[in-house]
Amino acid sequence: MGRIGRRAAAVVAVGVLVGVLGGCASGDKGTTKDAAGGASSGSSASSAAGGAAGTSGAQTSGPAAGGAAGGASDAASAPAPGAATPPAAGAGGAVPPPAAGGAGAPGADSDAVLLDDKLVLQVLPDVKTMAGWEEEKRRVDTADHATTCTAAAPCTGKPLSGSVRFSSGDVVARFMIDTLATRDAAKDRLKETYASYRSGPFKAVDAAVLGSESQVFQGQLAGSEGIGIVLRSGTVVASVTTEGGPVDVAATRRFAAMMVKRIEQAQTGKTPDAGLATL
Repeated sequence: MGRIGRRAAAVVAVGVLVGVLGGCASGDKGTTKDAAGGASSGSSASSAAGGAAGTSGAQTSGPAAGGAAGGASDAASAPAPGAATPPAAGAGGAVPPPAAGGAGAPGADSDAVLLDDKLVLQVLPDVKTMAGWEEEKRRVDTADHATTCTAAAPCTGKPLSGSVRFSSGDVVARFMIDTLATRDAAKDRLKETYASYRSGPFKAVDAAVLGSESQVFQGQLAGSEGIGIVLRSGTVVASVTTEGGPVDVAATRRFAAMMVKRIEQAQTGKTPDAGLATL
């Protein structure tokens, strides 16, 4: 190839790279824009909450998450066997096969453990953080769900499983968390959770990584199209799911980003208080 031909090829390559980066930037802006809308009963997760932005394996955070930790109604969020595979997400671009550890470079990977049920309750978002949403269920169990932690029967020093569910009109948002004793145990739990999504009618959605590693899934939740974001932050595995309104990856991702912030605050000894406005 002559000098002119090589220069032309270089210009084309740079143009493609700029286009990709521009798409990422516009996606972030879209997330911010989604976070600014007002609440509405049939709206997406972002417009219902004034903006919104990952569930651990067979225990708390998979597609069937709420069954063990959140009661019978949460169990309905499990994908129905044989349900049709949902279409790929349009806004997120092409939907690649799920990567083993999620896409993107790992973020914080703390080895701090969160084995205090009172702290886990603080990590889960509250009604102040979720202004405009109604809290329906909140609980923390031991990881095997044998004991529900209470003031009279605390579970300090044990791996824990926590969940909270909010609703706004037809939209339901769930936050789930599993705290493990080591990073390796958390990595194993994350693999179990990924596998539970991949075995159902879900497709991976390309998105920047959250926490140490993460993956976004789209598919049938509680009989409607929804988004599930599964992530690991050091020794903690968490998930955020939304369903019941128009599919909104950006809004669910903002919920998940808030969750990561709250986990990281707890891991560094701070009181978890991160909200959407602090992202």
